[in-house]
Amino acid sequence: MTTPVTKRRSKVRSVLALLVGIALLPSSGCNIIGPAYYFIHGPEKTPAAFTLDKTRSTVVFVDDQNSVLPRRSLRLEIGSAATQLIQTEKLVDDMIDSRGAIVAATRDRDSEPMSVVGVGRAVKAQIVIYVAVDAFSLTGGGVAYSPAARVRVKVLDAENDVRIWPPANLPDGAPLNVNMHEKARNAPTSSAQVAVAENELANEVGVAVAELFFEHEAKRPNRK
Repeated sequence: MTTPVTKRRSKVRSVLALLVGIALLPSSGCNIIGPAYYFIHGPEKTPAAFTLDKTRSTVVFVDDQNSVLPRRSLRLEIGSAATQLIQTEKLVDDMIDSRGAIVAATRDRDSEPMSVVGVGRAVKAQIVIYVAVDAFSLTGGGVAYSPAARVRVKVLDAENDVRIWPPANLPDGAPLNVNMHEKARNAPTSSAQVAVAENELANEVGVAVAELFFEHEAKRPNRK
């Protein structure tokens, strides 16, 4: 007599046998291994590029020396998005509002811009996550609506005036490209639509910056 327990065990053995069989299939021409791997291991993960010291106060400072961003407020959008995600992931106990870093940077001394370390010290941050914006555009080649940005990221120890990441072979900082999926709709035309699209891109840049510091899913729904 077949009992419900026996039936369940039989189903479990069948599923395991199927997965083992899939694993043994040749890789060429087999499209089912990907879903099987996802079923067993979950989404593909990207490891952290650098681990922040949880105990040291940290601030995100977004710099736009070449006036790449169309609006100054986008610096705060990037910084806030990065700060919020770092807090959500509980990577640092004391995250300082990035707004203060931007304000401090505008206070020039003898007509010379304040150093990044100086900005950190001004807001009482021990660590500064420095984000330099190199490119920011809603259209690819000025035609297709394909929002993209390029930044460089550094982590500096403001207390000891030393850069701690990335390594010396990247003197200008770790490059980070953010390319969002092309939109089906036409490029925004009104000033309000443009502002919304710019905020979306800036927010995605901030998220990408924060993701450098923890393991995360390799794919995001709105980013290439």
